[in-house]
Amino acid sequence: MNTYRPTQSSNYWMVALKLLVLVLGLYISALVLGKIFTWVFTITFFLIRFIVFFGVSFIVLHFFLKLLFKIDLLQFVIGKRFTLR
Repeated sequence: MNTYRPTQSSNYWMVALKLLVLVLGLYISALVLGKIFTWVFTITFFLIRFIVFFGVSFIVLHFFLKLLFKIDLLQFVIGKRFTLR
């Protein structure tokens, strides 16, 4: 059986060393992941903005064509196969 028990002062140094390694690891991961997530969030933001822009434009164009000229843009785009019978 192992009867070694570290002294109280060496135990404090080990805790301090582990906390220092933890803080340094978190700092380095924040630096690296910050750069990665900046690019990911930028690309995602522009993709969502692009999709929303075209979706809203399509809905507004569909509404005005239906209101002014009685043209169903949705039926024109996807065809008659998806209409209710």
